[in-house]
Amino acid sequence: MNKKTVRRWAGFPILIAFAGSLSAQTTEPLPVKSIGHALLNSFVFAAAGMVLVFLAFKVFDWVTPRIDIQQELLNNNVAVAIISAAVIIGVSLIVAVSIM
Repeated sequence: MNKKTVRRWAGFPILIAFAGSLSAQTTEPLPVKSIGHALLNSFVFAAAGMVLVFLAFKVFDWVTPRIDIQQELLNNNVAVAIISAAVIIGVSLIVAVSIM
């Protein structure tokens, strides 16, 4: 198997892990004891969500080595901007549903 094939399939286990976590989710809310506890939960989940979105975008950047995303954005490439935004929004929706 060559490096190109390995890079293409590198993100597949991550997608399987996300799908498994989504199907094992319960619908019960977390018990909130006070407003401080609720705020702490909000900050922890927001930070975890941002970290997961950042890591997912880095995986997308790693899986697409032929596209230098930063350079293309500096060159005002609208197509790369739209794809990058779609990846970020899509992963954000997955993370938001998994945190709920």
